[in-house]
Order: sequence, then structure tokens, then C-alpha cells
Amino acid sequence: MDAPQGMTPLLDHAAFELMLRPRRPTEDGFLDHYDPYVVVCFSAKWCGPCRRIDKELLVKSAPNVKWYHCDVDANEITLGYCGGKSIPAFVLLRDGTFVGRLEGPRDAKHVLEWIKEYGAV
Repeated sequence: MDAPQGMTPLLDHAAFELMLRPRRPTEDGFLDHYDPYVVVCFSAKWCGPCRRIDKELLVKSAPNVKWYHCDVDANEITLGYCGGKSIPAFVLLRDGTFVGRLEGPRDAKHVLEWIKEYGAV
């Protein structure tokens, strides 16, 4: 599944782990920068409720969030690693730390209200 416009594809679990603390070593020391807010959208092309969520509206309505899209058929590990059991689901990271998960949102407005609780909107 191609990532919706404005969302970066999350192709595997290793890419997700790179977004998490602790600091990662680099050639010139440690990488201390983490995007202040990261949201990973978990969905599948066969999932009707996933398709009904306007992901482009999410990206447009929360430009200070770094958006990722994870196709659960291509990456079967990360949703379970985050404690998720169903899709659509969203995971929020703040400064490289897991802070919340939302499963079964009804629409983009529901997702935006959820991330607003964490100061991301």
C-alpha cells in the first residue's frame, strides 16, 4: 500500500525503532534530535474503516506532526509491539518516547481530537 500524500512509509520495524529513545550513536557522537511529535498510522488496503479516514486532512490539519504510514500486511510486527490489536490504529511519539495509542477511530476529526490532548495540534 502506498503511503497517503504527506505520510512517510514505515517499511519495517527497524525503521520504527530508530524513532525511539535512547539516543542513537552516530559517526560524530549521538543523535539527540527527535521530531517533537510523530504519529504512525496503521492500516491495510483491504480495511474499509482505514480507507474512510481522510489521512490527507490529518497531515494538513497537523503540520507540526511528522506522519508515518504503516501497512500492517507489509510490516506485521510494529502494531503489536506498540500494544495494538486492531486497525485503523494510531501511535503517538513525543520526543522519541511512546505516549499513546488510538485504535478504531471513526474519522479524521476523532484522530485530531486525540492528538490535541497531547499538545500536537
